[in-house]
Amino acid sequence: MTIKSRTSFDIDKFNKMVGEYAGLDYPLNFPTVTGYEDFVQKYPPLSKKTLMEVSDTLIDAGKLKQCYVIATSGTTSSPLVLASRIFQRVTEDSYPYQVRGFMAEHVFCADDTVVNLLTAGCLGYNYEGMCRMLEPIGSTVLPVGRPDVMNNMPSLLATMGRFNANVLVGSPTGIIQVAQAAEKLDVDLAITKIVFVGEAFHLGKREYIQRLWPKALFYSVYGATELGFAAVSTPAMEPHLHLILSDWFFMEQTDAGELLVTDLKAPVVPIIRYRIGDVGVLTQEEDNHYYLKIGQRVAEEFSLGGHRISLTLIEQALVAAAVPSEAFQVRLSTTDAGKDCVTVLVDIEPSVMNASWSARLEDQLFHIPKLKEAVTRGVAVVKWASNADFSYNPRGKLNRLLDHRNQLSIAG
Repeated sequence: MTIKSRTSFDIDKFNKMVGEYAGLDYPLNFPTVTGYEDFVQKYPPLSKKTLMEVSDTLIDAGKLKQCYVIATSGTTSSPLVLASRIFQRVTEDSYPYQVRGFMAEHVFCADDTVVNLLTAGCLGYNYEGMCRMLEPIGSTVLPVGRPDVMNNMPSLLATMGRFNANVLVGSPTGIIQVAQAAEKLDVDLAITKIVFVGEAFHLGKREYIQRLWPKALFYSVYGATELGFAAVSTPAMEPHLHLILSDWFFMEQTDAGELLVTDLKAPVVPIIRYRIGDVGVLTQEEDNHYYLKIGQRVAEEFSLGGHRISLTLIEQALVAAAVPSEAFQVRLSTTDAGKDCVTVLVDIEPSVMNASWSARLEDQLFHIPKLKEAVTRGVAVVKWASNADFSYNPRGKLNRLLDHRNQLSIAG
C-alpha cells in the first residue's frame, strides 16, 4: 500500500496521546514515534475487525468504565463498541470546545432555531452530541429525534412553526420525511438551512426541498460513530469539499482512494490509521486548510433511511426467493416526491416476472429489516426489473450497485 495524500501529522499531539494510554496501564502496546515514516512503520492500517478486538480487550480489562458507551449500528456486521469521555475535561484546547467554535463559525448561530432530527438512543451519540454542541452556541434547540416517534405530526409541525424553526439537522431521509409532512399538511416553515449527516443529499432530493423551501441552503457534516464530527461543507466552499478539523483528525488517502483516519482527541478506544470504509480525496487548498472530497463506500453497501444495507443481504433475499443471484444489480434513484427508489434487477427474462414471482421476491426483500423500515416510514419504494434493464460499464462489466440519486428524479 502507498499513501497518495495526507493531512499534516502532529507528532507531539500523537505522542502525548499514546503516552496517556500508557499511563492508564492499557494492556496494549502504543509506542511513541519520531516522525511520519516511523508512524507508518509502527502502526499498520487498522481494520474494523482488529478495532473490535482492541475494544474487546479493553472491555475485558475493565478500561471502559466511567465513560459514555457508544456503538455502531450492527446493521451489516457485529456492532463495534466504543466509548467517550470528551465532556469530562472540557478546556479551551479540547475537542468539544473547539468543534463548537468551528460549527459556530461555519454552520450555526445564536439566531438559529434548530430542529434536531438525528436518531436518539441505540448506543448512538450524534443526537445528544448535536444538542450539547448547539446549546452553548446559543441556538434555540428543538430536540425532536425521529419525528414518527411522537406520532403527532400536525402538533410537531405546529410547534416548529410557533418557534420559527429555520434549521433542520438530520439524515436526508429524516429531513425529507418532515418536508413531505409539511407539504401534505400545508404547513409553511421558513427553513433556510439544511444540515445533513450520514449520507449524501442527492440532487433529486435537493430539488424537492428547494421547490418547497426555496431559501434553504445545504450544509454537510462528515463524521462517523467511531469519530464524531470530523469535517463540514458549507455553501461558501467549493461543491463537495469538506473542511477537516485537522487539529483533531489525521487523515491519509491510499493509492486506491481508501481513507485512513487517526483520531487525535484521545478516544477511550484508540483509533489509529483506521480504515473508516470511505473512499475520498484529500487536498490542501489555497487557504492552506485541508479538505476532503468524499466518494463511495469501500464495501458493497448503500445508504437508505439513515442506515447502511449490504448487498449481501440483497443476494440472500434473491436466493431465498429462488431467484438467480449470480448476477444482479441494485439501482438507486429518487422519485419526484423525494423518496429513495431501490430497484433490484435480476438475471431473468421479462416473461418470467409474473404476479406470483413478484410476490415471492417482495416477501423476501422485506425480510431485510432496514429496507422494510424505510418503505414502512414512507421514505423509500422498492421495485424490480429483469436482465433486459441491466446497465453495463464501457468495459462490459455489470456493476452490482449503481447510485443515480444525483441525477434527475423519476416519477413515483
